[in-house]
Amino acid sequence: MSLGIAVIAPVLQSSSALVRKQTHVEKAWLVEQDAIRVLELMARAIRMAGYRKIDSLGARRQSLRMAKVDYIGLEHRTGWNHSDLLWVKHEPADGSEGDCLGNRVEQVSHGKSQSRTKKGLRYQGFFVQKAGGDRSGSLMCASLDRQGRLQHTSLMNHIDTLHFKWVGQKTGSGEPPSPARPGVHIILKTTLIEREFSRFVALRNTP
Repeated sequence: MSLGIAVIAPVLQSSSALVRKQTHVEKAWLVEQDAIRVLELMARAIRMAGYRKIDSLGARRQSLRMAKVDYIGLEHRTGWNHSDLLWVKHEPADGSEGDCLGNRVEQVSHGKSQSRTKKGLRYQGFFVQKAGGDRSGSLMCASLDRQGRLQHTSLMNHIDTLHFKWVGQKTGSGEPPSPARPGVHIILKTTLIEREFSRFVALRNTP
């Protein structure tokens, strides 16, 4: 019996190591797919920031009066593990456009107002809050419900930090912007698999 155990022990150890390696590879793949998905959601929101639908000259004049509205903003080190918060506002583009949860704008019955908007604008926000019973954070999506009230939903778990950096923007009074295209650099770090994911998103509709 001792001889048999001595023979199969290396095989069992090798099989166990193979299973652990396979599990690690699967976890890494799942984390990567989740990260790609949420980066695309955030990129889509950033590209929509400041969008205004112009159907006529009158609408254009109205949009110019709205030019002072802040359509995108960053709040640094306000979330879990000193993560940042990004929010965007924009007018609804069309009926097929969804927010970070896939919810589409709908016309409110017996009126011209639209659901999931506030003062005619859509809102999306991204931040990290502490995950319950875990030493990591959850990436949260903030959006508007049918009545225009703020709602929060988790998009991804096992988050270490989330940071946003302006690119090509003025950094102080009198300082010229950098020659790079204006945009936002997203940096997402995960904990289940220690890895950093990043993406640059150019601004389309904001000065």
